[in-house]
Amino acid sequence: MVFIPLVNSFMKKKWLIYLFLTFVPAAVISVVLAQHQVSSVENEYKNEAQEYADFHAMNIEHFLSETVGRLEMLATSIKIQNNNKDDLQKILQETEEKDSRFSGFYWSNSNGDLLIGSNPINKPINVSDRPYFQQALKTEQTSLSEAHIGRVMGRYIISVATPIMDYGEVKGVLIASLRIDELGAAINTLINDEMIVVTDETGQTLIKAGFIPEKNSVKSSMKVTQIPWTISAYVTSENDFVFRKALLQYFIIFLTITNILFLSVQNLLLRKKVNKEKKQMEIHKLELIGNLAASTAHEIRNPLTGIKGLVKLLSEEYREEKAQVYFEVIQLEIDRINTIVGELLVLGKPTAYTLKTYNANEVVAEIEPIIHSEANFMNVELSIHYHSATLPVSCIKDQLKQVLLNLAKNSLQAMPNGGRLSINLERLDDSCLITVADNGIGMKKEQITQAFKPFFTLKKDGSGLGLTVCKRIIDSYGGKIVIKSVPNEGTQVEIILPLAI
Repeated sequence: MVFIPLVNSFMKKKWLIYLFLTFVPAAVISVVLAQHQVSSVENEYKNEAQEYADFHAMNIEHFLSETVGRLEMLATSIKIQNNNKDDLQKILQETEEKDSRFSGFYWSNSNGDLLIGSNPINKPINVSDRPYFQQALKTEQTSLSEAHIGRVMGRYIISVATPIMDYGEVKGVLIASLRIDELGAAINTLINDEMIVVTDETGQTLIKAGFIPEKNSVKSSMKVTQIPWTISAYVTSENDFVFRKALLQYFIIFLTITNILFLSVQNLLLRKKVNKEKKQMEIHKLELIGNLAASTAHEIRNPLTGIKGLVKLLSEEYREEKAQVYFEVIQLEIDRINTIVGELLVLGKPTAYTLKTYNANEVVAEIEPIIHSEANFMNVELSIHYHSATLPVSCIKDQLKQVLLNLAKNSLQAMPNGGRLSINLERLDDSCLITVADNGIGMKKEQITQAFKPFFTLKKDGSGLGLTVCKRIIDSYGGKIVIKSVPNEGTQVEIILPLAI
């Protein structure tokens, strides 16, 4: 059973083509657009994270500025009051108790020795090696330190040093220890859906508030101007969900579009195939008619000739008026049968013949009297316009005459109440154009498409072979015949023949 594997192979190939032309383009386009949408959403997340980073950086700046301002006010108060050590220690202790952000206040001489503090100093401590202390002495301005472990309490702090000047000399340095955990608590009260991470210039994490899985987050950062800190804000990212959702939506949309396009192309190809098969069927039909005509036409004509002769003899013998009417009808029908048989012979397999070159103007001129006579009889105005130059065409003169007479006869029959019939000859590049036009009843579009098919006719007594014969003759000359018609306006038939140059 070789047939079954062949069918399976064909179906498999067909499915592969379908998948390649529909699923693959839809998937590729969907991935690209989904990634683009994720990029757009990610930018929105980054903007949101940046807003959080800016907000918390501003709050830390405000927190530090407020701290520095408070320390400088305290330093000014100490300078004005010129307190002794006991009073100064009491002031420092009271200030610490009122503000939880501080872990201690200390008074240092210009050499960096801590003399008194809000917290007990159990051993000599010198801070002259601290960069913030040297910066305060050098600039005579308040200076902030990096995060470090305090030497008095052992806490993680930021030290703020404010020099107290007296007549251009440093009288002493007021040092405050700012608790980083309190700063973190302050940040934590402002957390919404973000996570804030504060790092120093070495990248060490100082404060972390909130929690978001970093693999599903988007980050933006902001620098703090007063100290070398970086505030990083993280917001929850739904990129994976957005990607999957967008991918599914776009895939459904573009799969639908590609399927529509695929089916449209399939339909177009199927129509072409059907039209091709129709043309082949017409060719086969003509071949069948030709074979039938070639084998039977002569056999039909032989008995017809005998019948025609006998009818003529009988008509001479029986002179009665009634009999003569019958004989006349029989003769007309015999002539009609002969005409049909002649047309069938033209449709048959072409016999050996040699094409000769004739001037199309002369061919039309030879049949002009016949057409003119018929036109006068039908009360139709005839006009024939010849081309000024010679129009040499390769043909069989009698056949070309038959075509033109057939077309002229059709036009005359389409104008039972009179009208205009025109025949024009022109030269188009390397072709001869013969146009036969009338202003008769015209044809519908569907009738034009059927006009050249065998046995299609709009006449009561028509054989439906006239135009089929015309087309067969013109095709055999390498030419074309085209019908243009509008109902109730008229019909125009164009014959295009190659010039024999």
